[in-house]
Amino acid sequence: MIEVDGSMMEGGGQILRMAVTYGAVLGLPVRVHSIRAGRSPPGLRPQHLATLRAVGEMCGAEIGDLEIGSTLIDFEPGPIVGGSYTFDIGTAGSIGLLLQCVAPIASYASSAVELTVRGGTAVRWSPPVRIMDRVVWRALRRMGFRGELTVQREGFYPAGGGVVHAVIRPLTKLRPFRAEPTGVASAISGYSVCGRLPRHVAERQARSASKELEAAGYEADIAVEVARRGRAPFSPGSVIGIWAESRPEIFMGSSALGERGKPAEMVGHEAAASLVEQLRTKAAVDFHTADSLVIWCSLAEGESEYSISELTMHTRTAMELARIFIEVEFALDERHEGGLILRCDGAGV
Repeated sequence: MIEVDGSMMEGGGQILRMAVTYGAVLGLPVRVHSIRAGRSPPGLRPQHLATLRAVGEMCGAEIGDLEIGSTLIDFEPGPIVGGSYTFDIGTAGSIGLLLQCVAPIASYASSAVELTVRGGTAVRWSPPVRIMDRVVWRALRRMGFRGELTVQREGFYPAGGGVVHAVIRPLTKLRPFRAEPTGVASAISGYSVCGRLPRHVAERQARSASKELEAAGYEADIAVEVARRGRAPFSPGSVIGIWAESRPEIFMGSSALGERGKPAEMVGHEAAASLVEQLRTKAAVDFHTADSLVIWCSLAEGESEYSISELTMHTRTAMELARIFIEVEFALDERHEGGLILRCDGAGV
């Protein structure tokens, strides 16, 4: 059994998610202790319970101590089984984080996996689902990942209720990821959506972001959407997501959420300013995508190499977990333009 300290480094739910993902893919029993020990409140929250139950169902795992507040779990996986699954987080917990955990597992299943997940599509502390598809999953498809998703209804805090449908087919081969540092974005695409709010909220978000991007020298094409009728969210909310278009491809995205009392212009400005700042590093991968890629690169066959806009604690934590489970090594080199080159010699699982 591999034992993982859930309070190390980043100290949040990422450690738990990555540990059970590695356990399921590698067929290894895992114990995670001190789960979210430094957070308030510590231990498992509804989001984590939903993710653990989803993983457990997909691989017939035995999981001990599954209750709110638990700070220790034992996870003993079985074979990963394809088929149709429906998971309901039950809150506005992040669908994106659940998919981040189960997508590698589904890729090693015996047959295609069809997922319907209910929860939050655009919530704090995680990139919106549509940005994950446009940036992270686009990068993964370069490696041989075979996954597609659609957002059928947006879900905002506090009610959640968003619905995402995804189909993930078994890998034929997981290739290493390589992305050259070009930093040249030909244009910026994106979406600005609101639900149970006036249309002008989404329009003002898009207009503010476009103004910021164009001032930095980028053409912007941001679609404005209002979610109505069957696609209307359960709670009012808004989100803007933007990403870089380029040849050769770079994998840069950014987003911002609307909040009560926060002007829509500020929401658009935040998303655009973050993307512009990262593009200035002339890196190929944004900081959210960088940590998402680590587990895939560690499993791939061959050396991955890509430039990142920023080295976050989430990425450092992902690298440490990869070392614990499959003893891969990483190298980091500074670039004179800014950012870093990350290299990983994958284990070829």
